[in-house]
Amino acid sequence: TSHERKLQIHLATLRYEAARKRALGPSAFVEASKLERAVLATEKELGRLVEDREARTAKAGKVVKRLNLFSNVVILLVYWGVAMLAVDGSRIGLGNESNGEDGYLEKGIERANAFWAGLWFPMSYHGLGYKIAQFGIQKDMKQSCVGALAVVWSARVFCGEVVDCSLAWWSR
Repeated sequence: TSHERKLQIHLATLRYEAARKRALGPSAFVEASKLERAVLATEKELGRLVEDREARTAKAGKVVKRLNLFSNVVILLVYWGVAMLAVDGSRIGLGNESNGEDGYLEKGIERANAFWAGLWFPMSYHGLGYKIAQFGIQKDMKQSCVGALAVVWSARVFCGEVVDCSLAWWSR
């Protein structure tokens, strides 16, 4: 905060003045002692401000964690079984097959499942989170679509990366 910055500037000034008075020798002992006591008091106040800021940051982190968990539960309940992003396989390369052939729908689902597994390969092996995101989706569609939680989690990661990049750019 601005108060912390002012205290840091004041502390640096006090340290400089105390070092300068010490360099004058025994004749400036009393003034150097007063400045050193002021340095200690300023360091104590600055330490208290830093501890308070860290406590507020930790408390805010807990609140954000709880809100994220609550929003995940709400999204899971509201969008139970709804596929947010699905591939149906109708436009994925047919090879030598024709559209009029029997079993076209089943082969489309198989193609969609294979395409989706290749597209999301690393994500599908991240374990429990991905399985929770697929929870409630129809069994035949489960391998070729993504649930609402995966979309929300992806959006959070994307927004976090954008914020990190913008903060890094801003602070240079």
